[in-house]
Amino acid sequence: MSEVDALVCLQKVSRVYGRGEAAAVALDEASLVIGRRSWVAIVGPSGHGKSTLLHLMGGLDRSTSGEIHLDGEELSRLSARRLAAVRARKIGFVFQFFNLLPHLTALENVQTALWFGGYASVQARRKGLDLLDQVGLADRADRLPGQLSGGQQQRVAIARALANDPDLLLLDEPTGNLDSVAEADVLDRLGTLHRQGRTLVMVTHSSAVASRAERIVGVRDGRIDSDATAEQTLLQC
Repeated sequence: MSEVDALVCLQKVSRVYGRGEAAAVALDEASLVIGRRSWVAIVGPSGHGKSTLLHLMGGLDRSTSGEIHLDGEELSRLSARRLAAVRARKIGFVFQFFNLLPHLTALENVQTALWFGGYASVQARRKGLDLLDQVGLADRADRLPGQLSGGQQQRVAIARALANDPDLLLLDEPTGNLDSVAEADVLDRLGTLHRQGRTLVMVTHSSAVASRAERIVGVRDGRIDSDATAEQTLLQC
């Protein structure tokens, strides 16, 4: 059994929407530790808390109870400004529907994240082109999203997520809108990022997609109900 440095630690985290009889429990005392440089797939039926878990992990939502630690910081104790700064510096988000700005080119979509990260225009262009080259799209830098295939749009979204060199990539159904060829290509790109040392946490409905990860965590009824790892590890918060 080997010890692995924890990047994310959830301790009895719950998320309840509404109050009284209208209350809906999206996540129920979930505890989970994500090791640095790991690739974790979160699987389970629709509406059972997978995306809620991911959003809480990334500071996009606040927990009702419990603690969420990201790289040693407890997210619930942070001000809105500090939380936004942590997200911008440490986390990259990739979503099913790409969330690209349709009136901006591929390069400009990546540059928007770089500008928010404090890069000057010349630096942002240089790094934006480098990031697009990393996902195989340097020759599509001047194309609008509508001129790109679904797989290419997702690769632009991945390049944008990497803009500020985050430790953690959170991916919510990153292949859910792609055909099998584009899915395989995106998964290969993610595999490369993982081998380069990125920590990936990916929500998916697909067992085939989940099998590309080194660890599969099952979520049902808002609870962690299974946790399969390729190698047994000791994860400490």
